[in-house]
Amino acid sequence: MRRSIRRYGLTAAAALAAFTLLAGCAAPGGDAAEAEPVTLGDGEPGPAEDTEITVAIPFPDITMYSMYVLATDLGYYEEEGLTVEVITADNVTAAVASGSADIGVESTGTVIEAIRGGVEVDLVGGHYCRQNFDFAAQKGITKVEDLEGTSIVLAGTPGDPAEFQRKLVLKEEGWDLDTVQTEVVYPGPGSESWTEFFVNDRISMQPFYADDLPALEEHGANVIVESLRNWANDVQVAGSGWVAENPNTLVRFLRATLKATDYMTAPMPGEFPENVDSVLDIYEANDFDVAALRDSESPWVLDGHLACSNLYFDTEAWDTTIETQSLEPIEFDTAQLVYLEKAQELLGIDNSGPETLPYP
Repeated sequence: MRRSIRRYGLTAAAALAAFTLLAGCAAPGGDAAEAEPVTLGDGEPGPAEDTEITVAIPFPDITMYSMYVLATDLGYYEEEGLTVEVITADNVTAAVASGSADIGVESTGTVIEAIRGGVEVDLVGGHYCRQNFDFAAQKGITKVEDLEGTSIVLAGTPGDPAEFQRKLVLKEEGWDLDTVQTEVVYPGPGSESWTEFFVNDRISMQPFYADDLPALEEHGANVIVESLRNWANDVQVAGSGWVAENPNTLVRFLRATLKATDYMTAPMPGEFPENVDSVLDIYEANDFDVAALRDSESPWVLDGHLACSNLYFDTEAWDTTIETQSLEPIEFDTAQLVYLEKAQELLGIDNSGPETLPYP
């Protein structure tokens, strides 16, 4: 259910005072052995050091980044004394590392490779803790052998770590691409371009998302795989220097975002969202077309099944990404999560991992 998201400014006021948080900065490169200890004070965080926050996202999408819209319209950022602006960036990690953005959302594998390369960013929280893997094939293609000699899409751009995960899921679901000769093509980062290739018979198979399905069904596509995995999809990152200078800001930002994510997923992922009408009203007030979502009876209407309301991330999620995306092992610096864990503590929640959900 991807929708265009406009660039918008999110305003807030007022600061809250209490105990000051003291923080050190994780060492560049993510080496846990070299990271300096981070100490956060008890109780409420102090006033935000930086009250104007820029969040970078990789492409416009209302459902994937809706927690930032919700946290603004519901007043959660305002309660924390923050003003938040969301922008798009071709390279989110670079934008954060350079200071063009304070916080960004980027794919987990991309972040791991950036940290390995010495880019000075910290992984400060999860974003989506699950991934859906849905694939459509042309009419008449019912087994992997039918793909022989055809062109397929596994990712929009070369080098996207998601390509390896999708190939793994296909193999586990009985579609082992190593047993056939295919040409992997890259039509572009957005799934709408993949679907355009598909309906014009230029490819035989593609991953798809919910909003691609109507066009695929009209074309007569065969949905061959639908699967949901507890694999960290995207994560939130911040510049290491910015984190060290703005510990109170980061905790406050994460607390507000946690509240918005909980509002979106309530009562819990896998159940029909109890706040769906209010959420859709907020989307509509921000100039998004929600007509197609109004009558949906699916519990996935807000894509909340992909999110953990506690913005979960930990070493297991890090290691799973490395394994499923065939990356070289690198140790995770758990000190990066102290700000998330502090925000969770203030809300009375923990950093437990995602439960398995039935899908579709």
